[in-house]
Amino acid sequence: MAPDPGVAVGKVRTFRVSEPRGPHPGSPRVSTRAAYWARRLLNGVRKVGAGLRPFGESVWPGVRNDLFVAHASIYEFGSRFARGARVLDAGCGTGYGAEILVRNGAAHVHGVDVDPRSVAYARRHYGSDAISFARADCERLTLEEGSYDLVFASNVLEHLEHPELFVRSAFRGLRPGGRALIALPPITSEETAALHRGIHYHRSNRTVDSWLALLSSLPWTLSLHAHVFKGPGPHPDFSSPFPTVLAPSAFDVHETTADAVRAATPITALFLATKPAG
Repeated sequence: MAPDPGVAVGKVRTFRVSEPRGPHPGSPRVSTRAAYWARRLLNGVRKVGAGLRPFGESVWPGVRNDLFVAHASIYEFGSRFARGARVLDAGCGTGYGAEILVRNGAAHVHGVDVDPRSVAYARRHYGSDAISFARADCERLTLEEGSYDLVFASNVLEHLEHPELFVRSAFRGLRPGGRALIALPPITSEETAALHRGIHYHRSNRTVDSWLALLSSLPWTLSLHAHVFKGPGPHPDFSSPFPTVLAPSAFDVHETTADAVRAATPITALFLATKPAG
């Protein structure tokens, strides 16, 4: 398969991971050091067996737990904008999302990620004529103008030191009328920001209002969506490392406002940006 000419491979950056100070964001049931490290150790052993980095925030399909299904549901939502589209999956991780997008009608998905082990896993498990992967730093992408119909970045920008560099590149890489779908942690207060600052691989711990301001600095049409659990069944436990009975259909995405997000914090805040057609 031919490599995508719109992506230049950049320098790889690694981050030191340490124990968070308090509960892991999105995992309210992790209340003790023992529980946290037990989960990290079990998932780490599984990932080593799959040829992945043992720690970090990468989500992978080796164990389809609540956290994995929640992430997969974001790709299911994004699929409605991907039919027949050329898609850039920025921060693609282990590649499962690219497969979801193509299965739901994307013409071609090119995934990029800074972690070489994740890229190798993605190529091995999901590479095809319709799916390609490359190792690249999302802050250093050089996208040809108008080369994509959809730029997808799920839980990526919070890992970047300078997310504005990616946002500008994404805008340039979209064709007129193209869309960017950007999913981010819904930080709405200093308390939730402090939880994220305890995770060293989160580099940009901005509030929803701050992300709105950054994304609004470019001349595209912007809407905010809430990613929530709708049931049925028990509420998801994002600290659990064990397989789940949940399906992506247990989660819902609906358009909302910043005021509504502040009043009732969703699992994820999704920003849908549409580049002007003319």
